[in-house]
Amino acid sequence: MLSVAGAKTWIGLDRALRTTAVTYGGHATKARLPEDERLSSLVAGCSWDGHQRESAVAGLATAADGLLLPVLVLRTADWVPQVRERARMSLTAALKSAETSALLAAASVATAIGSWARGGHAVEAVAEALRAASDGVPASARTHQDIGVRRLAYRLWLESGRSRHEEVMRAALNEEDVVCRLLCAERLVADAVRDRRLDVLERLLREGSAKVGIEALTALVKLGRPEAGEAHLTHRSAMTRATAQWAVRRAGRDPAAIYRNALADDPPAGRARALVAGLGECGTRQDVDILLPFLEHPSPRMRAAAVRAVRRLGGSPVRIAGMLADPAPVVVRAVKQALRGEPAAVPAVRLWELLAAESPPHVRLGAYEQLRAKDTWTRVHVDLHLLVTRDVELGHRAHADLNDWARRGAATAYNAPTKEMTLLLGRLVDAAEPLIGAQQVHQLRWILERFEAPRGGVS
Repeated sequence: MLSVAGAKTWIGLDRALRTTAVTYGGHATKARLPEDERLSSLVAGCSWDGHQRESAVAGLATAADGLLLPVLVLRTADWVPQVRERARMSLTAALKSAETSALLAAASVATAIGSWARGGHAVEAVAEALRAASDGVPASARTHQDIGVRRLAYRLWLESGRSRHEEVMRAALNEEDVVCRLLCAERLVADAVRDRRLDVLERLLREGSAKVGIEALTALVKLGRPEAGEAHLTHRSAMTRATAQWAVRRAGRDPAAIYRNALADDPPAGRARALVAGLGECGTRQDVDILLPFLEHPSPRMRAAAVRAVRRLGGSPVRIAGMLADPAPVVVRAVKQALRGEPAAVPAVRLWELLAAESPPHVRLGAYEQLRAKDTWTRVHVDLHLLVTRDVELGHRAHADLNDWARRGAATAYNAPTKEMTLLLGRLVDAAEPLIGAQQVHQLRWILERFEAPRGGVS
């Protein structure tokens, strides 16, 4: 198990052994282990006693198969200076003779503790060992399942000067980890700008991911090719579209005008969605009328894009509010986001209608969230209502929200409920007692009585 353990396992084992030693006594744990010198060194290296940890460092470093190197790495960040310094000296020597699997296991733990207060030394020691290793070791590290090891290996590889252009290009286009992919792209872009290799930048822009493409497009603009941005105004990535819009402006053109003209030509649905989104990102309030017809488009994703674009340009929330009953969940999610901060956009009566059990689940959820946002007492009302009616879909959510309000929100509720609302809430609280318990019912009654008291007293 330890031979294939990852960083989390080693860190957890270190903590667990020290906790066990404190609870049951250091010798008790050791006595239950089989006769194995490595296991004895492991337990001593993770002892609660600093003297034992210091004495165990030598055994951790000299284990023939390097199995205990991860524990030695942990000891380099030990809070006891004597343990820490001795472990650091031993680690440097041990890494030089470590086999590939042991070195990478140590690297996994080192990168995991790199952000610790005293964890930087282990990362530097492992990095130095990887620099000195044969080419096969860093290559294995670049495909390691531990993302920290992989990223460290890529940084060292790119810094070493031993990376070939085609290998870096392949990694920039195909590497699974986005950080490693971006590191390679940044190297290629820097070299391309230096050598004015427009073909490299165009390939990255054409074949790379969104972030890689952004780096390449930015470099093309710096090299005097801002017109390259126009072809990417309809990219699916909002970040890429924003960079393309900037490039078009640098070329002296208005991206919003390009979006308007393209929409007037009745483009296919896939491209039209990006055009609608793009116009919403850089258009003006006058463009809302162009976007309104897309709120009725047959494609749900198009309707959702139109909702976001209309609200981004300052369109009226009333037109969007009617779409809270849209049959597509993606549209309702966009409407909820667009109506955030607009509690009066949908009348409460309409929201209660949408909350009816006959409505689709995503519509009911949207109505519930809008009712919660209305005001304090509507929030309590709808939560209690869903509990009392034993709503299967929203009951658990309502119960959690009611608990949260009673614990935190009630203290800042300054506006008293109307007399009718007070009576209604009182009845709902009584009906909800079997579900929420007597203690919470008592708390809710006390809160309601706190607002009733001033009505009968001196103003």
